[in-house]
Amino acid sequence: MAGEAEAVRAALRALEAISDPVERARETSALLRDWPDLHRELREVREQAVRSAHDQGRTYDEIGEEIGTTGDRASQIARGYVKGRRRNNDAPSPPSS
Repeated sequence: MAGEAEAVRAALRALEAISDPVERARETSALLRDWPDLHRELREVREQAVRSAHDQGRTYDEIGEEIGTTGDRASQIARGYVKGRRRNNDAPSPPSS
């Protein structure tokens, strides 16, 4: 399961290992240009995973503990909240605790 995350880390190390600095900069720049879309996709993968875990009967507190956050944050992730607002900005921010 953690193999996929390690593959991403290995890809970053491979970028660092490109000996030609211009090629390394070019490849890194291309990835950075794509980053907003990749970041959004990662958030969507996480949101769906949290929803699936909850649909399978886990509580948000359990999910939060397993993914290294709180139950409240796990619930926000499942609902698409990003830094206090819904990802598509169509809902008000949840009250702060």
